[in-house]
Amino acid sequence: MIKEENKYFILETKSLSYIFHINELGIPIHDYFGDKLSVKEDKTFLGLKEAYAKGTSVILDSDVNPNFSLDNQLLEYSFVNKGDFKEPAMIIKNSRGYTFDFRYDSYVINKDVKFDESLPSPHHIDEELIIVLKEVSLDIKVELHYYVNNTYNVLVRNTVLINNEKEDLIINKIASMQLDLINKEFYYTTLNGSWIGECHVKRQKISQGIYINDSKTGNSSAKHNPFFFIGEKDIKEDYGEAYSFNLMYSGNHQELIELNVHDHLHIQNGINPFLFEWTLKPGERFISPYALLTYSNKGTNLLAHRMHNFINNCVVNENFAHRLRPVLINNWEGTYFKFNERILISLAKKASKVGIELFVLDDGWFGDRNDDFHGLGDYNVNKKNLPGGLSRLSKKINKLGMQFGLWVEPEGINKFSNCYKNHPDWIINTKGIKPSEGRNEYLLDLSKKEVQDYIIENVSNILKSANIEYVKWDMNRNMSDVGSDRYNPGEIFHRYILGLYRIMRELTTAFPNVLFEGCASGGNRFDLGILRYFPQIWASDNTDPYSRIDIQSGYDLGYPVSTLTGHVSHKLNHQLLRSTPYSSKFAVAAFTNLGYELKLDELSKIELEQIKQQVAFYKRHRNLLQFGNFYKVIDKYYPGDNASWMVLSSDKKEAIISYFNGVSTTLTKETILKGYEFKEGKKYEVSVFGVDHDIKMFGNLINMISPIHLKAEGHIVSLISKYRSMEGEIEKYIVDGSILNNGLLLKSEWAGNGYSTDVRILGDFGARLYYVHMID
Repeated sequence: MIKEENKYFILETKSLSYIFHINELGIPIHDYFGDKLSVKEDKTFLGLKEAYAKGTSVILDSDVNPNFSLDNQLLEYSFVNKGDFKEPAMIIKNSRGYTFDFRYDSYVINKDVKFDESLPSPHHIDEELIIVLKEVSLDIKVELHYYVNNTYNVLVRNTVLINNEKEDLIINKIASMQLDLINKEFYYTTLNGSWIGECHVKRQKISQGIYINDSKTGNSSAKHNPFFFIGEKDIKEDYGEAYSFNLMYSGNHQELIELNVHDHLHIQNGINPFLFEWTLKPGERFISPYALLTYSNKGTNLLAHRMHNFINNCVVNENFAHRLRPVLINNWEGTYFKFNERILISLAKKASKVGIELFVLDDGWFGDRNDDFHGLGDYNVNKKNLPGGLSRLSKKINKLGMQFGLWVEPEGINKFSNCYKNHPDWIINTKGIKPSEGRNEYLLDLSKKEVQDYIIENVSNILKSANIEYVKWDMNRNMSDVGSDRYNPGEIFHRYILGLYRIMRELTTAFPNVLFEGCASGGNRFDLGILRYFPQIWASDNTDPYSRIDIQSGYDLGYPVSTLTGHVSHKLNHQLLRSTPYSSKFAVAAFTNLGYELKLDELSKIELEQIKQQVAFYKRHRNLLQFGNFYKVIDKYYPGDNASWMVLSSDKKEAIISYFNGVSTTLTKETILKGYEFKEGKKYEVSVFGVDHDIKMFGNLINMISPIHLKAEGHIVSLISKYRSMEGEIEKYIVDGSILNNGLLLKSEWAGNGYSTDVRILGDFGARLYYVHMID
């Protein structure tokens, strides 16, 4: 709900209130953002009580108010050169310079909300508030837009600049949102990383100064994800005050936090002003990306739930918002470029037998694509690998009862490709400078409509050529040599992203039932802009479960489980050369949209049976795992420590709780299984998803029970291990919900001896899943 009362604007969701007012000078002043208030009469008690201007303050207009300085206020938006010396939200210039004086002009409350389709926007928005600010001497307007969905406790903001003058206006910065608060010894948390090491949580105390989290790579970036939050010092999963923020944008972004000497906190996010210079011609408007913000006074789990629920219901592509995602197998780590139709069908047959539903053909199906140097940019089928084409292959896959999917990388182009040979001017490049390569490729210049059309036409033709129901859209290149023979170079970063959005919008509209998955060397473009069109994103090329716990723990702070994908790969991880059991890999990947990426025909009978049981368990509980409320039970995960996650159904009747071991130690601690929000007075059955043990994990200990001496790595043991395993622990309990909320003590862990079904054997990086359901 949005309402105006004597120039006070009150925005309310089911649980939150956001309040600001327009003062006597026409400046929007922030008053409150937090738990829902009942404010029916006087609201002046909410804001700052400024009786005088501090120190050397510049007074905005001494004739109206001799004590008012922009620098000392909590503002809804900041401009330059009128005495506000905090970081500006907007920097623009024309022939007279950088000084503009924007004051309140009018407001509009819309209940029929419409969005410009050039940018990804939220849906199911109930109301929109537009605060119009006008320059006092020029016909230039700034619109501050606020959007409310009354059910989900997230606000959306963006900014629009309108140039009705007769000369160009140059934009150097335009933030989507600004929030000024009183500091409460807040810490800020960002998600930082790199390729195969995305989304690691970094937490720092906010001291006086300026903090910037940003991307300059042209992508939203694995280096610094656009999500961040601020929270009080001692915040926990279920305790403490916090605010979180995100941006529906896939390019260069900037998140800025400034703390001044008066302990005022100044927060902004939007397009990064780095190398940004946009010419706004007479009669044009510039629309900034949409920013999300929410609040919790009950810790990080509630903060995450509010973002998760809004993203699932108001951001993700509506055609897939609550559609269950298939279990897939991807051939990449199983075959790399070395495949043919016979190899693929053999893999698909094995996958079908263990219950996998979707077969995904990865790189190498097109052009002269037998390595990283050739073919990218071409769309003709690689007849060397697939003489029968995609149509014949997809029909054979479909006959096995499986869907067929395809990997593509439409934004990249190799020097050795027909596309580059025919259109060398289509790459991003600065004239007169030899372009640098990344991953043996260049980027197509998506600012050019003919390039956009080329991609749309060719991807469409491929999707029409066979029964393709899933597309993994990869992008393996950060931007360099950014220039243009057509546009101001300061516009190319943003124009590229606008071109990408047009491509995505047209393809998802033309093929509404194709499940598109975003990817950019893993999580190099994991953001809400992508999710508006593609409902899920490959979280990382790193499939090692120990690493993935850190990675997924970062994503889970701001993104719902339904948006992440993860794979069970070979025991020996290809990124870290670390060996972990399939049970551990599955326990981590189960908290994503599940996939497999390995040579099933090289697995033993026991291993295949194990995977078959995993797939069956996941499919049985798929709705809970993909769309249940996600909780971090134990948030931190360091070597030698552990972690625990939970998904809980909205009716509190069923849950899955994970337990992840770190590096094993002889000084074992008792393990307590804990959850949140189970109903007291109701009975729940708790059972472990069983894990049998490979006899080879016991090494020479098998000679303690063997009547003859056996070599731990010998042929006999290897042969036996293909057909026999050691039974794992058996655990089942019936307990009151209050026990689960406080913690259920599990059976003892292995400590050097005493093997039986009453002993939990996890080993290094071991993991378990526990299914909980109400039986009353």
